[in-house]
Amino acid sequence: ARKNLEARRHSDHIPRRRGQVFINEGLGVNMVEIKQDILQKILDHARASYPHECCGILLGKMTSPKRIMDAVKAENTNKERAVDRYEMNPDELLRIEREARQAGLEVVGVYHSHPDHPSSPSEFDRQRGWPEYSYIIVAVKGGAETEARSWTFIEEDEPFGEEELKVVK
Repeated sequence: ARKNLEARRHSDHIPRRRGQVFINEGLGVNMVEIKQDILQKILDHARASYPHECCGILLGKMTSPKRIMDAVKAENTNKERAVDRYEMNPDELLRIEREARQAGLEVVGVYHSHPDHPSSPSEFDRQRGWPEYSYIIVAVKGGAETEARSWTFIEEDEPFGEEELKVVK
């Protein structure tokens, strides 16, 4: 995965940062497209996991804009702090990535929930994040109300920047 990430970092379709706004080589603010039914699947997973954090892998294409075509649930293996942390089994992540490649898809990011907290990334999220991936964070309030936002960063030493989350049919 790290090797693929390095290859993608130097390709032409990667957004570049100018000031505090992410720009896609003349195409406007950074955006990620997600199918409506896939977003609904993520929101349902977040509600069902409440009051614990859920997590999963976003699959699609690293194009401009990024396209999310599927979301695969992953087990939150952090049982001690499941209310405010998630961990994924590395073997499960590798299996999902292998199956995605066989289907012609790439891992384009990760989703997780923030029970009774905003849909903004925490410092812990940033420390664990990988450049160029999209991170969809779903705020779940009281087990019912949800809000989803997407975040990304390009360079290791920069903070998350919000991506426009465009829902498509």
